[in-house]
Amino acid sequence: MTVQSTEAGTAARYLRLFEPGQRLGWTYRDPESLRSPFPEPEPQRPPSPVAYQNRAQAARLRHEDSKGTTVKIGGGISLLLLLLTTVGGTLMVLLAVIAAGATTALVLTAGRAAAQADAQLESKTTELEKHFQYTWHSWHQRGLQHTEAQDQWINGLDAWGAVPAEPGTRRLDVFGGSQRSREGFLTVFGTSTLQQQPLIVVDLTQALICEELCAVAGLAGVPVDVQLLPSRMAESGIASGLTPQELVDSLVEAVYAEDSEANRAARALDTRILQQLCAVLGAEVTPARLGAGLRALMGEIDDTEALTRAERNRIADDLLGDKNKDQMRDGLLRLASFLHPLERLGAERGGRGPGYLTCIALDFTVGSASTELLGDLAVQSVTRRLASFPEAAPSVVLALGERGLQRRYLEQLAAVCERRGAQLTVLHPHLREGAEEVIGSGTVGFMKLGNHREAGIAADFLGRHHSFVLHSLTDTEGTTVSTSVAKTVGSSLSEGTTYSESVSRGSNWGTSDTYQGGFNPFPASSSSSSGGSYSKTTGTSTSTTYTTNESTTHTTGDSQSTSLARGQQRVYEYAVEPTQLQALADFSLLLVERRPDGSVTVHPADCNPNVVLLDRVSTRPLPYTA
Repeated sequence: MTVQSTEAGTAARYLRLFEPGQRLGWTYRDPESLRSPFPEPEPQRPPSPVAYQNRAQAARLRHEDSKGTTVKIGGGISLLLLLLTTVGGTLMVLLAVIAAGATTALVLTAGRAAAQADAQLESKTTELEKHFQYTWHSWHQRGLQHTEAQDQWINGLDAWGAVPAEPGTRRLDVFGGSQRSREGFLTVFGTSTLQQQPLIVVDLTQALICEELCAVAGLAGVPVDVQLLPSRMAESGIASGLTPQELVDSLVEAVYAEDSEANRAARALDTRILQQLCAVLGAEVTPARLGAGLRALMGEIDDTEALTRAERNRIADDLLGDKNKDQMRDGLLRLASFLHPLERLGAERGGRGPGYLTCIALDFTVGSASTELLGDLAVQSVTRRLASFPEAAPSVVLALGERGLQRRYLEQLAAVCERRGAQLTVLHPHLREGAEEVIGSGTVGFMKLGNHREAGIAADFLGRHHSFVLHSLTDTEGTTVSTSVAKTVGSSLSEGTTYSESVSRGSNWGTSDTYQGGFNPFPASSSSSSGGSYSKTTGTSTSTTYTTNESTTHTTGDSQSTSLARGQQRVYEYAVEPTQLQALADFSLLLVERRPDGSVTVHPADCNPNVVLLDRVSTRPLPYTA
């Protein structure tokens, strides 16, 4: 059991499980995550006013300027007057004193102006500092008040809240989990259901996971009817309350449970035999009387008092002919074999009716065919009683075991619950075979699924979505050093011959006249001359030039490169990975909500009933979310 000690100190707290509101578990929310910071920013110390700073700086500069200028001019005048005292006498001395006094007065006046400006600046700065201190202390007090109010509000919030069942939920299938976690879920869900309507629990796990629910219901004073099969089948009421026809149909269905394709003729024949027996037995039809009737029909000795002598004789002599008995002996023997372990079913029930909480549970029996038959009969009995229930149908919880349940039985029960408006909750230990075929018939929840194939099926049901993921990351860093040396050697030889020739020619002529003196205009004598010249020059020159050159070139290169590249790709991945379903905590429950647009929202819950013992736990949904 997951419930801790139920002594008087904790019993009252467990009774909170019965507070109104149907719950599937709990959800945790850290109240500190709702704390809101103080919205007002911290006030900042204001700087000294610029205007006052400028005035003070200007006054100090004027003081320095006037002090220097006045001292120089006034000192110079006073010195000049003192030098003229030898000429002016006492008058010059007096003028020098007056000039010195005037100079001092001017310097003092400028100093007072500067001091006054500094005093105004200091006064204004002090005033602003006082205002800042007042503002900061006021802000600090408001911050403390805000923090205190937040502390009071958060301390009053609940850390745990209920995960409610969706309004109008008619079918809930929970897959996976351990016996302990399914026991916790049944306790949390069952107690909250009992607050609003009766509850029938069919526990086929052979681990008695309904024991905890019965214990807590007993603490709350809820009328509880526990029927353990097969150890206490005599106190069971699965056969009582059924009409003879319903009892016959339930028995035949249970006998042929393993063979869904059973011969209809065999089923019809068994049904007819049992109906004929019921006609002889009258209104009081029980498994014990049916078993005794089958033995009487086969001619076996029966030392029980289930039948009267008249009933036994009528069955043995009038019900079937001898030829038919021989032909049907195998079928009769099969029916008798199935009914024999059930003959004490309901023998000590008396007139006790069902409780507000009815738990029909299989206890642990290894390899017992009667146990399997009782399980099938229990489901058939609940199905048929719901179909004819005179009042509002109770809620039904069916906890399947490792053996599972025939799909047609589950569908019959679901159809009856749907028709009667009864809520049906089915706890499947695995997500395989028949469970895989019914997933999605209603609201779905997943507990820990250890098997990887089952986790994969659940992940496929939850669906997939697109996302961008980092698929490659490249980081490259390199350094390249290169050195080259080139040497060049060359030579050249050139030879040349130059030939030159020059020729010069020349000619000259002249006339001269000689005159006598006086008035004779004619020359006394006349002479003329002419001449010429010719020259020719020839020259030859030869030159040879030889040139040699040599050069060496050194080249060095150094380079460094770094690159970082990221690559993303669009992937289609599970909304919930199979490994996450395999790694769920023991009491974790994932409730699946499918929205109209096809998207899936998963609501986590904790179905440990001991959460109610913690502080700051609400049995209603949390009004705030983080």
